[in-house]
Amino acid sequence: MRHALAIDTILIVEDDVFISMDAADAVSRAGVAVITTETVRDALEILSTEHISGAILDFQVRDGAVTPIVQKLRQAGIPFRIVSGSAIKEIEANGIPEELCASKPADYRKVLTALMKDTPMGRFHSRH
Repeated sequence: MRHALAIDTILIVEDDVFISMDAADAVSRAGVAVITTETVRDALEILSTEHISGAILDFQVRDGAVTPIVQKLRQAGIPFRIVSGSAIKEIEANGIPEELCASKPADYRKVLTALMKDTPMGRFHSRH
């Protein structure tokens, strides 16, 4: 019998099409469904209509900073990671701790692995 992954659908919010494709490819190769968007507005709509179990976000996208998405993810208890070219201090100033951030270019398989450790199922596994 196959066990379900703790994370089965990832929302990727990234406005650079090539980075978005790279991230989506890495996540889908891990067996996780992917939904991508380029804007905060569209991401908020997706969060209200789709099942999302994790998110990978650029900090600044076409229509601004992703802080409204982060607020909604936190309210729903959905783990997330920021992958950005923005300065860590700017991201931290918006209430997002450095340990949830990665700089571009990033290895999206490692980002996904870190994200999975934040899920209830992932917390049972060793962090070594």
